[in-house]
Amino acid sequence: MNSVGKLTLATIFLVILLLFACQANDLMFVGEGENWSSKVTVNQIDGYETYQMQINYKGQSIQDIEAFSYYVETKNSGVIGFSANNVSLNKEGIYQKDLPISNSPSTSGKDELVIKVEWNGNSEDFTLINK
Repeated sequence: MNSVGKLTLATIFLVILLLFACQANDLMFVGEGENWSSKVTVNQIDGYETYQMQINYKGQSIQDIEAFSYYVETKNSGVIGFSANNVSLNKEGIYQKDLPISNSPSTSGKDELVIKVEWNGNSEDFTLINK
């Protein structure tokens, strides 16, 4: 094999290797309780895992909720755990945030997440499952 053929073969190998190394995997966990619904998106790419959080208030009196807090964790393994205090809803009753945390990929589609929301002296827990 001549040097051009070896270079071409090496280039093809590197491109294939990069394609496999840059594979992205998105998991979407959704669930709802009586007053709230939530979606957590887990993005796995390049050996890291990042999270986007969305919480929706299902009630009619959005203006009555000045601030709320939430805590999310993996139901069985406890791998994921993040929270926020004193956050607020937008006019449509939605809280949305790209979370500034990053882990090595450890979340699987078989996991279940549990979210606890606290507001105005009330509390609600519900489970989020992968869809």
